[in-house]
Amino acid sequence: MSNIHRNAALPRVADDGLRAPPTDLSPRILSFEISPHPSRTTSSMVAPRVYASSPSSRFLQTPTVSPPSISSPSIETAARPRRTISYAPAPGVYITPSSPRHLTALSLPPLPADRRLLLWTTPHPHLAQSSYDALIPVEYQAKIFQGLFDSLSESTRTSYGAGLLRFTQFCDRLHISENLRMPVPDILISAFVADAFGTCTSDCIRNWLHGLRLWHFFNCAEWHGRDPLVLSLLKTADKQGAPFKRPPRHPITNHHLFALHQDLDLNSPVGAATWACALVAFWGCRRLGELLPSKLTFDPVQHVSRACDLKTSYVNGSKVLTFHIPSTKTSPQGIDCIHTSTNNIFCPVTALENHLRINNLPPSTSLFAYSTSTSYSFLLKSHFLRSISTIFAAHHLNPIFGHSFRIGGTVELLAAGVPPQVIMKLGGWSFLCFLIYWRHLDFIVPAAITRSWAARRAEFARTFHLPLPT
Repeated sequence: MSNIHRNAALPRVADDGLRAPPTDLSPRILSFEISPHPSRTTSSMVAPRVYASSPSSRFLQTPTVSPPSISSPSIETAARPRRTISYAPAPGVYITPSSPRHLTALSLPPLPADRRLLLWTTPHPHLAQSSYDALIPVEYQAKIFQGLFDSLSESTRTSYGAGLLRFTQFCDRLHISENLRMPVPDILISAFVADAFGTCTSDCIRNWLHGLRLWHFFNCAEWHGRDPLVLSLLKTADKQGAPFKRPPRHPITNHHLFALHQDLDLNSPVGAATWACALVAFWGCRRLGELLPSKLTFDPVQHVSRACDLKTSYVNGSKVLTFHIPSTKTSPQGIDCIHTSTNNIFCPVTALENHLRINNLPPSTSLFAYSTSTSYSFLLKSHFLRSISTIFAAHHLNPIFGHSFRIGGTVELLAAGVPPQVIMKLGGWSFLCFLIYWRHLDFIVPAAITRSWAARRAEFARTFHLPLPT
């Protein structure tokens, strides 16, 4: 096995921005590396070292680095990183031009943070990839990675990619060898967590670790994030990250809804759509992202459309409208959104029927799209929040966010005595995390307790044929 020639040609750059391996370099032995104080890595930088392998599984190194000796390990240094586009090879990249991760990434939109989980790696998974290549063709492996990639929402993948960037920046500052970055030793994870103390919330740190864990999963590497040392440090992060927590978001209240009812023109296309969306999100305990697209590109597979199988029924004399949301954060298979008539001005059934009557649009459009003078327009999440926030500010009401409707509906139903398990099912919660949406406990808890006492007294009176308590 020969060494890398010092005067070898630089690797060519392919059209997609990824380094393609030269054909005149020989394999080299991986050795421990120390980088000479690289500058802080950003999403628009490549690291001092970019690994690539050709279909013949050769590790290549840029010729600016001294070649290692085969007989003994060597200390290698790396040059200052060069600026490049944010989704080009990044710190510690190990790229196989025909690898399944590479093929999957090329089929996706150019989202820099979104693609880090697929394209950023180290020399570690080389042996595992070789064993996979011997069993399954690369294009079929790409289907596996595509399925794993699609199991996460776009926002989750982007958030995890941010954690991978933070970890790479941390390793660059400490001059950690790329060979030691995967699998990450528990002591290195612990140092990464401790370095973030007092700079962000513990939830933020945990999210970074979730991204690192998935990165290891994609690269067939063992994960040490459950080590007792790491778990203990995360408890410290809970304490020191408390000052960075945002205050609880305010719920939508009856005052907010009344302000909307006063200021919106419910007979105009955009007013009817806005009012219907507000009440559907409130009484259905829905996220706005489940009802409204965030971009002008509408996808009926992800967003609720006019063809949402709207059904009408009656329960105890009250009208009920049900439609299907094709996909949610916790239910990729979709969920039914159920709305019961309230028989007052805040009735979601009346508002939705009014919107559909005024905005009579094709089934292929968004459920809350509205008519314009020439055609129709989508009611985007950002436009919706901006318009209602202006109304709330004029009425000197608390500012709200997308989850405020979900929180407000939960509080209103709890105050009305609806059992928590029914609210969990209505809002699509599968865990007790919905408890964080409870507000005004000083009213909800006493109300629930007094209702329970009243029910017990009434039951006792009926059992012994006594007058019902008043």
